[in-house]
Formats: sequence, structure tokens, C-alpha cells
Amino acid sequence: MKDIIDRLKALNQIDVQIQTLKKDMERLPKQLSDQQQISKALRASIDRSKEQIIKLKVEADGIELEVKSGEEALKRLSTQMNVLRTSKEFETVRRQMDAQRAWNKENEGKVLELLEKVDTFQGDVDKNSATLTEADKKLAEETAKVEVELAELKAQADKLTVERNGLATDVPDKELTVYNRVAATRGQAIANVERGNCSACFMKIPAQVHNLALLAREMVCCPSCGRILTADAS
Repeated sequence: MKDIIDRLKALNQIDVQIQTLKKDMERLPKQLSDQQQISKALRASIDRSKEQIIKLKVEADGIELEVKSGEEALKRLSTQMNVLRTSKEFETVRRQMDAQRAWNKENEGKVLELLEKVDTFQGDVDKNSATLTEADKKLAEETAKVEVELAELKAQADKLTVERNGLATDVPDKELTVYNRVAATRGQAIANVERGNCSACFMKIPAQVHNLALLAREMVCCPSCGRILTADAS
């Protein structure tokens, strides 16, 4: 049985290494997530700014058409001034022209205000586009780095898995089944009795169980955490 437990200890060491490698393989892609979110947020901001620019330009174009229409109206009123016969008619047309000029000026101000907003949004687009270029460059570099690291980790995990499978063939089915069950729930399947306590859960091990672990004539497990116990004679 001692030989079997020694094999299980070796198997457990390999399994712990594989678990660590798998955690790293899961962690690395998550590291890219923050950088991906930065690029995603920048693209969304750029798209929103571009949509606003389009809306503002459409609105400005519509008001500019009204300004042109107002200018045409002023020309017509100015032409009328040349053929008026009475001061009353002249005064009426003059007031209409003043009102038209005020209306035109107000619309011209609106156009300028809209175009200023366009410039502001365009500035945001330019700034965010430059930042996005750098973010995408960094993301590409990080992605390439992660891909290399993942390939290396996978190669290590595959190599350990082959070694693990070779070791497992030398363990009887009964003991291997117990080991696999504990490893599936606890990760670390083997624990040592240290100063009378389980090295994994730190609970006190009954003297009888401790002695059985020392003798290594049968597989014994921690009454608290269920891990397979080993013990040194010292």
C-alpha cells in the first residue's frame, strides 16, 4: 500500500501542477478583457459622436436653407421699395425687412452654434480615434503575447497529462477511484499529518487514524476534509 500511496502523492503533485497551469490558461485571456473594454468604449464613443455630427449637420443645413429663403425674401422686399408710392407702404415694407433681417440673423446664429458643436464632436472623434489606435496597438501586442504564453502553458499541461496518465495506470482502480473523487472536490487530494493535524484543513487527527497513516497499510482519509492522509515517522 505504501507504494500505491507514494504513486498517489506523485500523481497529486502532477495534478496540482496541471491545475495551476489551467488556472493560468483561464486567467490570461481575462487579462485582455480590460484592454478590450477600453477599445470597445472608445469605438462606442466615436460612433456616438459621429451620429451627433450627422444630426447637427442635417439640422444646420435645414436652417441654412431657411436663411437663404430669408435672403431671397429681403431681395424681394428691397425690390418693392423701389416702386412704393406712399410713406405708409414704405414704412410697412421697412418693418417687414427689419423683421426679416432679425429672423435671418437669429438663424445664422443658430447655424454657427450648431457648427461649433460639430467642431466639438469632431474634436472628440479625432482625440478618441488617436487613443483608439494606440489602444488597438496595445491590445494586438497583448493578444500576441497571451497567445504565445497560452501555447507554452498548453504544451506543459499536455506533457504533464501524458505523465499523469502513465502514473495512473500503476494505481489500482479502487484507490484511483477514491483519489479521483477527492481530487475532483478538493483539488489537493493528499494531505500530510503534521504535529497531529491535517496539513490541509488543520483539524486534529485522531491518534488511531494517525497511526494508520504512519503504517501505510491501507488508505486513510482525514475525518474532516476527506483528503488522503500520509504521515512521516519522524
